[in-house]
Amino acid sequence: MRDRRTAGFIEFGLIVTCVVLFVATGLLYVSQARQQALLTATVRSSGWVAYQGQLEFVKAEAAFSKVTPAPTAQGLGNLLLRMEILRSRLPLLYDSDEGRVLSDVVDTKGLTQPLETLLDQVIAEIETLDPDDGATTRRLEALHGRLLPLGEALQRILMESVAYNQEIFRRERAVAEAPEVVSLVLLFITGGCLVLLLLLQGRRDRVRLREIVDAKAAITAMEENLRAVIQAVPACVAVVDPDTGHATFINSNAAALVAATPDDAAWPGFVRAVRDAAGEPVGGCWGTLTMAYTRSTGDIVSLRGSICSVLWQQRPQQLIVLADTTRVRSAELQVMQAAKLATLGEMATAIAHELNQPLAVIKMAVANARRLLDPLPGGEGVMAKLERISAQVDRAKRITDQVRRYGRMPSEQLQPFSLRHAVDLAVGFIAEQYRAANIRLTIDANVPIEALVLGEQTMFEQVIVNLLINARDAFDAGRAGLCARQVTLALYREGDQLVVSVEDNAGGVAEDMLPRLFEPFATTKPTENGTGLGLSLARSVVRDMNGSISVQNVGGGARFLVRLPLLPSAEARDAA
Repeated sequence: MRDRRTAGFIEFGLIVTCVVLFVATGLLYVSQARQQALLTATVRSSGWVAYQGQLEFVKAEAAFSKVTPAPTAQGLGNLLLRMEILRSRLPLLYDSDEGRVLSDVVDTKGLTQPLETLLDQVIAEIETLDPDDGATTRRLEALHGRLLPLGEALQRILMESVAYNQEIFRRERAVAEAPEVVSLVLLFITGGCLVLLLLLQGRRDRVRLREIVDAKAAITAMEENLRAVIQAVPACVAVVDPDTGHATFINSNAAALVAATPDDAAWPGFVRAVRDAAGEPVGGCWGTLTMAYTRSTGDIVSLRGSICSVLWQQRPQQLIVLADTTRVRSAELQVMQAAKLATLGEMATAIAHELNQPLAVIKMAVANARRLLDPLPGGEGVMAKLERISAQVDRAKRITDQVRRYGRMPSEQLQPFSLRHAVDLAVGFIAEQYRAANIRLTIDANVPIEALVLGEQTMFEQVIVNLLINARDAFDAGRAGLCARQVTLALYREGDQLVVSVEDNAGGVAEDMLPRLFEPFATTKPTENGTGLGLSLARSVVRDMNGSISVQNVGGGARFLVRLPLLPSAEARDAA
């Protein structure tokens, strides 16, 4: 315990001795060099004042470079603090002991005092800047440019001070003792380190500034790419403010749907309608919405989409994405109608099958009645009635046979059949409808019954029936004039092809419908009268037969042409 205490006393004594020796050496050095170092210290302090002024200006420039690309409240506060520190440094250049010595070297007051007013104006304008204002960056760049004369003045003062100090130190080195030379060397080393530190700091600030500029350019490019992607999306896309409901960005599809510009009065109403359809968000998220919207033209469109929260231009916004499902909804309704028609077709086939039984009974009863009346005198009148009943039963039988024929499932195998016979069967199916509609049907068949084509006969008969029904409906649509209703069905041969022509005088097809008349669900009929699938199916059937179907407006109506390859006769195939 005593040895530890003794060691502690020794250590304490050594520390005190070192401190005393250090202080004594310092006092001796100070007493010997007081007079000589007084002027040197004053000049050095004056150079330090000049260096501090230049250093604060460089820090202010670094603050400008950091806050200008992306102004923030904190950045503007740091910049204002740097500017106020720089302002406090300027009077020291001419209104202090060091400044007065420095004034003997260079006119510090004449260089800096006129710029103090400019610096005060810059500080006052910085205090008025708003980081959320889009013009803040431009104003900061302008204020930065106004400070360049002050930097040049401070640089000149620093260079003049450094030059003067170098001359003083050169003279003192010749007469100074070794400790003073060491101090001078240390002073220059310290100054060099400080300058090096300043240069490194400036270089680091420039690198960071370049990184900020590159990041800003990358963000700008990414935003431009995102805008291009949104413009290319085949849907209505709009970005709206969550508080005001004002549209801040719309793509071309949204402009076509609602209004050309976000400032149009139609957009607030559209945004309200979308929000009403979406309802209240659950957990900050909206689900899928479906709505109907009435455009300025009066058209009603069906829309389906969603709303979500996004960060757009560094601000929370709402993104509305809607797809126009009007055609899809119309197609769904038309498919439902087609399904209903298919069901009706199956029912008609079943009814036709059931009617054959009572028709056969009636036919047999008529035959028995005629046999019983034949030997009796005076039965000619009753016999005529029975003949009429028999004819009507035969007619009903033909109709039911045709219904059953069209109700059969088509075969997947293509087989040769007579084109003229198939057309005759199709005409017989709709002949009564033409008579009821007061439409004159003219048939010009210039091909022999033996002319064959390859395909599924029932499906081809349906193609001719569809063409004849479309011609009948064209008269009902009111596009024809006051002339007599007439449809001409012609069959003729062109080279190695057989052509079926169906031409009417019902006013023709609208020019805008001609290019897409054979597309699915494209129709000129009202929704309740047509599905838009008949001509599309007709084109598929004809293509399967290696043929073609086309339409053109001629005279006062439309002409449909079906071209099919003529199948060589058996003799020609055997000869080949």
